[in-house]
Amino acid sequence: MVDFESAFKRPFTDIKKLVIGIVLQIIPIVNFLALGYQLNCAKTAMSKDFKLPEWEDWGKLFVKGLLAIIIGVIYMLPALIVLIASFGMALFAALGARGGGAGAIVMGSMGIGVFIGLLLMLLAAYVLPIAILSYVKDDKLGSAFKFKAVFKKAFRVNYLVVWIVMAIYEIILVAILSFIPIIGSAVGAFIASVTSMTAFGEVYPEL
Repeated sequence: MVDFESAFKRPFTDIKKLVIGIVLQIIPIVNFLALGYQLNCAKTAMSKDFKLPEWEDWGKLFVKGLLAIIIGVIYMLPALIVLIASFGMALFAALGARGGGAGAIVMGSMGIGVFIGLLLMLLAAYVLPIAILSYVKDDKLGSAFKFKAVFKKAFRVNYLVVWIVMAIYEIILVAILSFIPIIGSAVGAFIASVTSMTAFGEVYPEL
C-alpha cells in the first residue's frame, strides 16, 4: 500500500535540497541533474526510505537523467511516427485533391492517424514510469525495454491508482504554480516529480 502522505510531504522535508533541485530544474540541459535526483528518490522509496537523498555523484545524476530522457523518447517513437505520417498523408491528400471534397479528404486522412497517435502517446505516458523504474532498480538500460515485464507490471490495479493520483496531482500543482513568473513551472515540475517518483518507487516492489 502506497503511503501518499509521505510522498506528498517528502519534497518539503529538507528545504535546502528542495531549493537546489528547483534551481537546477530551471536551467536547460543542467536539469538532467534534477531528473537524475528524482530517480534516486524513486530508488530509495523502493525500500521505504522517505528522506531526501543527498546531492552527490553529480556525473551519475546527469547520466541517469539523460538515459531517462532517451527511454522516454524511445517509448514515444511509435506515437510520433504515426502522428507525423498522418500529417504527411493529409498534406499529400490536400495537394492531390480536386474540387469541394478536398477538406473532407484531408480531415479523413488525418483523423484516424491522429486518433491512433494520441492513443499510443497516452499508452506510452502510462507505462513510461514502470520502464524508467525498471532501469533504476537494475541500473541497466536494457531493463527499461523488457516490454513484456514492463507491460505486465503496468496493468496492475495498484499501479493504475498511483498513476491516476499522481497525474491529477501534477496537473493541478503545475497549473497553479505556473502563475508565478519565470520559476513557477520549474518549482511545480520538481516538486511534482519528486512526489510522483516517490509514489511510483514505493509501489514498484508490489508489482
